[in-house]
Amino acid sequence: MNWSGFNPVNYLAGRIFLWFWLVLSVAVAGAILFARGWPEQTEIRRLPHPVAEQFRHLKEHVQPFAHLNTLQRDLERKYKGRWLMVDVDTNQLLNPDALPANFDPNWLTELSQLNRPRLLVHKNTYVAGPLPMVISDKNIALFQLKQRPEQAWWQLHTLPEGSLLTLLVAVSAIASLILALSITRPLRELSASHLKFAQGELDSRVTALAARKDELGDLGRGFNTMAARIEDLIHNQQRLLRDVSHELRSPLTRSQLALALQQRQGDTPQLQRIEMELKLLDQLLDELLTFSRLDAGQYPLEKQPLDLTELLGAIIELNQLEADAKQQRVQLNAPAQCWLDADQRLLGRAIENVLRNAIKYSPEQSLILCRLEQQEQQLEVLIQDQGPGVPEQSLSHIFAPFYRVSTVREHQNGTGLGLAIAASAIRQHQGRISASLPTSGGLLIRIVLPLPH
Repeated sequence: MNWSGFNPVNYLAGRIFLWFWLVLSVAVAGAILFARGWPEQTEIRRLPHPVAEQFRHLKEHVQPFAHLNTLQRDLERKYKGRWLMVDVDTNQLLNPDALPANFDPNWLTELSQLNRPRLLVHKNTYVAGPLPMVISDKNIALFQLKQRPEQAWWQLHTLPEGSLLTLLVAVSAIASLILALSITRPLRELSASHLKFAQGELDSRVTALAARKDELGDLGRGFNTMAARIEDLIHNQQRLLRDVSHELRSPLTRSQLALALQQRQGDTPQLQRIEMELKLLDQLLDELLTFSRLDAGQYPLEKQPLDLTELLGAIIELNQLEADAKQQRVQLNAPAQCWLDADQRLLGRAIENVLRNAIKYSPEQSLILCRLEQQEQQLEVLIQDQGPGVPEQSLSHIFAPFYRVSTVREHQNGTGLGLAIAASAIRQHQGRISASLPTSGGLLIRIVLPLPH
């Protein structure tokens, strides 16, 4: 393996490792910072030498004052709230306005009981003292007060414990969310492209995913290569079908013309047989081309509002002659009107293929029932015959092209594409088609079409 150009960021495994490492590092660093950097709430230290010198000079300065009020005004004027005065005899704070709101005055009593001045650190407050003296026959203790400057926001040890934990959880959650989205978003794009490709959009490709430089990018580029190859194969197949159909139609047309001329001179059974075979071949070519276009999703739909009840009646009337030849009765149960948006020609051909199948395989003097049922969000067309039906294991295969299920059907004239064309046409309308075996016998074809919202 060539390690000279190795970059872990270009690999999905490397990204996952780096992200999890970053999250864990932040969590561990925060925990260490919290454990080691969190200061004690209150501590008493030795008085620093500079502060002790200030105490000595201050004691010399306040000795001339004979009255307590005079001393208090002078300290306030010179130091502006930096000194606290306590009456030792009564433990009363003489200037309580100078005391910080978050400072417990009992700590002053604690300091007063020490035999020498000390420095007390309480959160962000420094208190040095006591400095004892006698003013106006009163035992007074002075304490020097200083406030530490507020710490910068990025110094996490200054945050409350709950806030710090919340911050660490939030950082981990955001990092994990970014990681999850970086993996799932391209996979959703790939899934959507797969669905479009499966629905016949052969030009569907992934762009953002293929631009990545990791395993997901390789997956996207592999999908694009596969899709392009399949699209070429399908287009080549369709072109071959068109070419073959074109080449077959020319001699077929000439044969039909020659047959017509020969029939004028003398009608023979053999000529009728040839005419029937030529018609069947012409029908096969037409349905093969139609199925090829439908299966590739290249059949342009021309949707418009149509009355499905009226369409079913027209289809039944068009095929009534064939049903009458077998003394069959086609019964339509439908509401007076039933509107939807559809391609009348394509949908009509699909329903007609199902009805012609029912007529073809039903026995003489039988009933073929057509029902149209309207529900809230969909329509159902049900066509039930009284024919021999199909084996249950073949129900899911009868809509495949050229599929044969019985000897009876093999001996029937047909192209084997009628139900396949019907299934493709219904799918073009975002509908479903299925077959079942009713208890009364025969075969039931169910067509479900969505209604516009």
